[in-house]
Order: sequence, then C-alpha cells, then structure tokens
Amino acid sequence: MTTSLTAPAALTPLDTGYAAAVAPFVTTTTPRPDLVVEARSPADVVAAVRWAGGEGRAVTVQATGHQLLSDLAGSVLISTRHLDQVRIDPEARTATVGGGARWQQVIAAATPHGLAPICGSSSHVGVVGFCLGGGQLSRAFGTGADQVRRVRVVTADGVERDVDDTREPELFAALLGGKTGFGVVTEIEIALHPVTRLYGGGAFFPGEASPQLLHAWRAWVTTLPDESSSSVALLRLPPDPSLPPPLQGAFVTHLRFAHLGTAEEGAAILAPMRAVATPIADMIDEMPFAAIDAIHADPTDPMPIWDDSTTLGALTVDAVDALLAVAGPGVETPLIMAELRHLGGAIAHRPPREHDAVAGRDAAFHLYALAPMFPPVAAMAPAAARSVIDALRPWATGGLPNFQGPAAGGRLGALWDGATLAFLTGVRESYDPDGMFRAVGLR
Repeated sequence: MTTSLTAPAALTPLDTGYAAAVAPFVTTTTPRPDLVVEARSPADVVAAVRWAGGEGRAVTVQATGHQLLSDLAGSVLISTRHLDQVRIDPEARTATVGGGARWQQVIAAATPHGLAPICGSSSHVGVVGFCLGGGQLSRAFGTGADQVRRVRVVTADGVERDVDDTREPELFAALLGGKTGFGVVTEIEIALHPVTRLYGGGAFFPGEASPQLLHAWRAWVTTLPDESSSSVALLRLPPDPSLPPPLQGAFVTHLRFAHLGTAEEGAAILAPMRAVATPIADMIDEMPFAAIDAIHADPTDPMPIWDDSTTLGALTVDAVDALLAVAGPGVETPLIMAELRHLGGAIAHRPPREHDAVAGRDAAFHLYALAPMFPPVAAMAPAAARSVIDALRPWATGGLPNFQGPAAGGRLGALWDGATLAFLTGVRESYDPDGMFRAVGLR
C-alpha cells in the first residue's frame, strides 16, 4: 500500500511539522494518524479524500483539536485549521466561515457591522464542530445548528457538495447535530444577530457559600426570561499567580450571567442571587459582545484533562444536595470544576426544521465535570469526574455531543433517540457505504 500523495502533500510521524499539524487542544490523548494532510483549500480536501478512498484508508478530521476521542491510529487525518476564512454579508446578516475558523474570528469580523454569532462559552473553539454538534448555548436564539443556512461538505466519493434545506436535505439535516461521520466540511454559512452588547460576566463567591448559592440558583433560573442565560460552577482554582490574589488556590463558586436586555433589567434580574452571599469578586456589568469570553473565563492554553457530562431533566433539591456531596465544600477531590448550565428557552421551544439531529433539546440543565490529568492526581481524575455524573444519574436524560470527551468511549450513539439514530445511520450508509469517515466533524 502506497503512502504517497501528490496533492496535497502528506506528513508522516517522521516528518518535520507532523507534531504541530496533529497537536490537539486537549492533550490527554496524543493523535498518531498514519498520515496528516494540512488542507489549504477545498481542492486539497477533495484530493485527500479521493486518494484515501482509492487506497481504502480511513479518514478523520481535526480543526482546533478541542474534542479528541481517540488517538486516530491507522487513519489519514485531514487538518482543516488553515481553512479559516470568514466573510460577512451585513445585509443578509450571515457569515460564510471556513472549516477551520474559530468563533473569535467570526466575532472580530461581525462586530464592525453591529452583528454577532451564536457561539459558546469560549470563542477559542471551532465554528464547524460547535454547529455540527448542536451547540446548545443560547436561550434567546436557539442552538448553533439552528443558525446554519448552508454547508459545503466533501463526501466519501470525493465530491464537494453544497447542501441546505432544499439541496440534499437529508444530508443537511444529518449534519445539523449529527456531529460525525458524514464528510469533511470545508465551509458553513450561519446566521448573525444584531447584538453589540450585553449585561453579563461572572461573580466569584466563597466556596463555603455554595450550598446556599446552588439551592438559590436552582429556583432562580426557573424565573429567567429567554433573554437571560446562566451557569454556575464549583471551582477548585490552582495557585496561579496570574489570578487575582483572593482566587489563587481557592475553592469558589462561580456564578455566570448574560442578559441581552438593558443593564437595568439585567441588574434587577440578578439581584436575588447577589443577595445570597457576599462575592469575593463581582465582574458582572455592561460589556461589549466581543468580550463574551470573560463570562466563563475558559482556559485558552492546551492541557490534559478528563471530563464527563450528562444532561438533566430537572434539578431538584435532592439533586443539588447530591452534587454538593461529591464536589462541594469539605470534599477531597482532584476536580477542577463541576458545572451546571441552565438550558431551555429557545433551545427547547424554537420550532426546528422539518428534520435535524440536534440532541438534548428537551433537557433542562447540563452537568459537566472536569479534572486535570497531571501527576499525581491523573490516576484519580476519571473516577472523580464519573462520581459527579453518577451522583446525579437519577435525573440524567442523555448528553450533548459537544461535551463528549475521553470518557465518552463508544457511547456517542446513545445521545440520540432510536428514530434519530436510525436516520443518521441511514444517511451515513448512503453517503459513506464503506465507512471511510471515523470521526469527522469533531471540533
């Protein structure tokens, strides 16, 4: 079997540049594909897919490396990170985005036009993987998949296709939430919204106040309008000198909030939570949309982690107590974070297209646990993350594709109901009958 590619050039593990080309953001797993193709144009993707098909090789895809589920051994990896162009149509309120672009690039391009995309908690992640996985982050506008207008994808036959609601609608519907296994996305067109500012940010409270805060938050979020979003996290922060001194090495409760109405409305809505305890630092205020990363303050440097997650149908008093018992004050655990995100709003009641494959629309909350894979706690990290999910299993309903990390194993298919999974399987078999694609669409 030959390993030569004429166009585009492929790198082997012995070549200079291979390590940089395959480097993931989550470094728990080191990718080791047989070959990596750094696509610099859609034509490069077409050439690589056609070559792989002729050689009978499996194909995987990586854009930003935020969601790596295996070491990619035995595959040809197509890296789309250089396909990062962004074009804004201010009249149509759309962005046309390359397969490797990150949200920060879309935000920068859209902001001068008074527009904003529906992105997640971090602008560092890739647009395509977020949208293909559903992207359940906006209670005001719905899921990331709901914003997609058109997808350009190279399928297993080496054909680049423009698909939307009228052109190959079944493939389009499968791409919207189906996440993986349909082709290599080279371009995506998404809706933008006339948003320039919001009232939001994060407030850090002493970890000892977490029981009062979480129980108050549980009741408070049920009163929020769709224009308001919130999450809360139990954080065990490292002794990092870049953090403000009161937060260095501290156990804190981080309340996150975003409101698309006026600052006065936002402050009034938030007032009951501010009254629960005295914050160590309160950084919730009027802010430009372009500063949205400040709300969650997610890490931007690659690191080894172990994470696990589930969706919840409800958050009861007992569920909050169960979470506190495994991640609250006084618990010895290597966890960095145990987080609850409030869902619902337009995510749930937005009328979907006739067909899509978005998982978790009916979930009320999302639960996420994260632990570092650094010695000496690395050996304890998987069990620590799993303990959080197990503690709230009585309220669990499934999961979100975009939060399936190393712990997911082979359970990705369990996120969809039987009818949706059968639909996705049928589309995959139609467009990729030989099973060329292993993990296409991961962000």
